[in-house]
Amino acid sequence: MSEEEQGSGTTTGCGLPSIEQMLAANPGKTPISLLQEYGTRIGKTPVYDLLKAEGQAHQPNFTFRVTVGDTSCTGQGPSKKAAKHKAAEVALKHLKGGSMLEPALEDSRLFTA
Repeated sequence: MSEEEQGSGTTTGCGLPSIEQMLAANPGKTPISLLQEYGTRIGKTPVYDLLKAEGQAHQPNFTFRVTVGDTSCTGQGPSKKAAKHKAAEVALKHLKGGSMLEPALEDSRLFTA
């Protein structure tokens, strides 16, 4: 039996679409939009917090943390928008099970049960 026939990645245990399905069905959406939609569907809306704003005016660096339920991820960028975008992207990868987090951007709570 193929993976498709087995239903691999089709729904979560509650009958909700999996994160993989949402990503495949919405290729043009930003990570922020996808994470918001996913959080709304599972009843855990993402919360973004600005952790740091540093650097000189011509070369700023921002760090945002996004929290969805028990998962927290951070992202850095040269603008608030870019840092928030990166945090959402890292969270989506983590939720998908990609485990492609950059060590400097990991939050220790990601690995607690």
